[in-house]
Amino acid sequence: MLAVLALVSCKQRVYLTVHEPAPVFIEKDYLKVGVVNRSFAASSSQVIDILENALTLEGNLDREGSTQAVLGMFDELSATQRFVKTTLLDSMTVENGGVDAFPAAIPWQEVDVLCQKADVQLLFVLETFDTDSKINYSTQKVEKVTPLGTIPLLQHTAEVTTIIKTGWRIYDPLNKIIRDEQVLFDQVVLRGTGITPAKALATILNRTQAIKQISHDLGRSYAGRISPQSFRVWRSYFNKGSRNLKMAKRRSEVGDWEGASKLWLEDTKAAKRKVAGRATYNMAIWEEINGDVYKAYEWAKKAYSDYNIKEAMNYANILRNRIDRIERDQALKAQDQ
Repeated sequence: MLAVLALVSCKQRVYLTVHEPAPVFIEKDYLKVGVVNRSFAASSSQVIDILENALTLEGNLDREGSTQAVLGMFDELSATQRFVKTTLLDSMTVENGGVDAFPAAIPWQEVDVLCQKADVQLLFVLETFDTDSKINYSTQKVEKVTPLGTIPLLQHTAEVTTIIKTGWRIYDPLNKIIRDEQVLFDQVVLRGTGITPAKALATILNRTQAIKQISHDLGRSYAGRISPQSFRVWRSYFNKGSRNLKMAKRRSEVGDWEGASKLWLEDTKAAKRKVAGRATYNMAIWEEINGDVYKAYEWAKKAYSDYNIKEAMNYANILRNRIDRIERDQALKAQDQ
């Protein structure tokens, strides 16, 4: 597990790559899935959709963006090779679509028909897609050097922020349950300047490709919820309080974590409670770096309960939650054997 250091007062900060089970567990018997874009507004909702687009500069962005989001999900599901069949189904319309609130779920009878027709077992559905754009406009006096000398100009600046919101569901028609419901969002910020408002606002014309790319990435990100996850996190550990803690700091800085842990282990038996508590807490960090979340949890618990190291309570809770997720995943896999 890679560890990178950063100094934080009397503590040292270490960055770790933490591995977690898939947020959404899919049994091995599910091998065929369908992908659906259901974010388009039905005719009765289109007036609201058109007004919103006109007022927020969205134009055709929602349609193009949602198409890319679904393609991103389709691409990621196909790339994982988890399923033997991934099918892109026809888009669907929904009453009150085109806004950022989840619509009512698809009726199960309709889900059954869709799945049977496409020969799939699960439906991955983009339920909502919405872009919300805002412009900040300002002017500034600047000076420009020209062959005729320096002349004053009024520079126009336009900054366009577009928030992209997506809502997703996974339908399981066999068990009549929604396996997952999740909102993901991101944003694009573009800034343009010019000697006229028109040139400054020309930056808006460049939004489409950026929004399509981020929408595609959001689709891939959601599809990734069926796969194990890796995250970069940071932990802080004590580097002062005793000779061993200071020496362990230097060892950790050159990547000798095992050498540092030997010094911390010695200090867990120190006569000074403060030193013993800090070393006990550091041992939890070492065990997580070493990949043993169970031992890390035991050390963190001890650091708080026996030595009242305040940081250890929150750390123990983080580790306990990780253990719960790991054990839940293990139990689901055992049932799926």
